Amino acid sequence: MRKLLTLIQNLSLDVTTGAVICSLYVAKLFEVRLENSMLVGLGVAIWLIYSIDHLFDAKKDDGNSTNQRHAFHQKYFKPIIYVTAIVFLVGVFNLYYLPWVTTKLGLILALLVLIYIGSLHLLKLNKTWHKEFLAAIIYSFGIFVAPLSLLKHWDVFVLYVFAVFFLIVVTNLLVFPIFEYNNDRSNNIQSIATLYGKAFVRRLAVIILVLNILLIVCGMIYVNPVMTGARWLNSEYILFMMTLVLAVLLRYPTFFQHKDRYRWIGDGIFFFPLIFLLL
Repeated sequence: MRKLLTLIQNLSLDVTTGAVICSLYVAKLFEVRLENSMLVGLGVAIWLIYSIDHLFDAKKDDGNSTNQRHAFHQKYFKPIIYVTAIVFLVGVFNLYYLPWVTTKLGLILALLVLIYIGSLHLLKLNKTWHKEFLAAIIYSFGIFVAPLSLLKHWDVFVLYVFAVFFLIVVTNLLVFPIFEYNNDRSNNIQSIATLYGKAFVRRLAVIILVLNILLIVCGMIYVNPVMTGARWLNSEYILFMMTLVLAVLLRYPTFFQHKDRYRWIGDGIFFFPLIFLLL
């Protein structure tokens, strides 16, 4: 079972599934219904982004990477490329079934991905554009693309939910480089932690966590009275739990460093919205 879970993690299937669950969560919150083609499109997009990113990182390494995912992508480089090509073709075929309004927002996502891949892997602008923030923008926008495309108008509530969720994603992507600092340095992989140090990234993550908690409290006081109780109040607890878990990861780094627990927990928070979907 552990080998199967590790395989799922190495192939970024957990991240992809989490993104689909979060998109369904946002759709339920906005009271819209996603079509199957939208979920397929999101899953394909997120998996391709992560897989291509890992392939680039694996190619940079000298073949003796201590990073579990990079080592996996080095070992199975060619088979993963073939699978990536097939998944890309599935995504292209799926475009035919997507509503045009969703496709238009998807093109913005595609542009962001090109900026991400081009600036970090081709132009080597790691010190100018930190991949953690770019990845957070892409991941968050990808989750919101389909639900936003179905809304007739965007109000303050929509922007509020996006802001809270985005801060959760940013914090998550800041926490990981802290735990992977030693591996990244030994493999000569740049991250915000190797560029500015773990202490700086930890302080930044804490600041964002505090800001997000304040936003959630403000939502409890000011947003909840004007929204239907079930639509917001229940989801509020989900967002709070996701933020709290990230705080716990930062508070007890030694415990979660052991056996890469931080990765299982950090990626696992994006499954929390499943609770809201089952209510």
